[in-house]
Amino acid sequence: MENRWDIAGYLGGGPPPETIVSPTDGAEMVLVPEGPFLMGLTVNELRRIFALDEHQTPIFATELPARVVDVKAFYIDRYPVTNYQYQNFVKETGYRRPVLLNDEDWGQPMQPVIFVGWDDARAFARWAGKSLPEETQWEKAARGTDGRWWAWGDAFYPDRCNCREYGLDRTSEIGRFDAGMSPYGCYDMCGNVWEMCEGSWLEQLPPMRGGCFLGSATFVRVTCRWTPEDTSNGAHWLGFRCVKNIP
Repeated sequence: MENRWDIAGYLGGGPPPETIVSPTDGAEMVLVPEGPFLMGLTVNELRRIFALDEHQTPIFATELPARVVDVKAFYIDRYPVTNYQYQNFVKETGYRRPVLLNDEDWGQPMQPVIFVGWDDARAFARWAGKSLPEETQWEKAARGTDGRWWAWGDAFYPDRCNCREYGLDRTSEIGRFDAGMSPYGCYDMCGNVWEMCEGSWLEQLPPMRGGCFLGSATFVRVTCRWTPEDTSNGAHWLGFRCVKNIP
């Protein structure tokens, strides 16, 4: 099932283009260039978030400290993996089918696939010749280099992502929030579904990033970290997107 997609041969010579199309899953991918970015929060920012939330959520402290991280260039899916893409993966490989894949409210082709866990997401990524993003990759793709709190900037607007304040109460189709794009052109880095990443969170659990349609403003920030109770089967608010490293 592993797809050894030769990205160097695919790109050819010269500088890598800003966008490519992944040959197996058909995903549009955007380039995140090499270089440093500011990851995490300062203590002062954490206090400001507690004040905004009117509550001291202890988990937000796992976003400390703010530090400069250097990241090599990579490509990342512009959108979360959809039901349509996952359906093709299931048809081609015989992999287990997630619940709600064809549900009227949750299983529309262009909605993010849900009720998949980390092993499922990794299997899809291998099939597509890609991988799940490391937290550093995900956060740089979502945040850029200016230390913003949300993908679009430092001020929260409830109409720029599928969050609790937006009021949809379920996942939305990809490409809906043009004004909520990240600096590199990624959609849904805030809200819609939490997204699985590689790495280690509390109790060595894998982290998820970005918040979901149930999350309020402070929970859909690009530095927010969490993990579900069930990392094997996921939830109706958990999805993923993939990356392709450039050697």
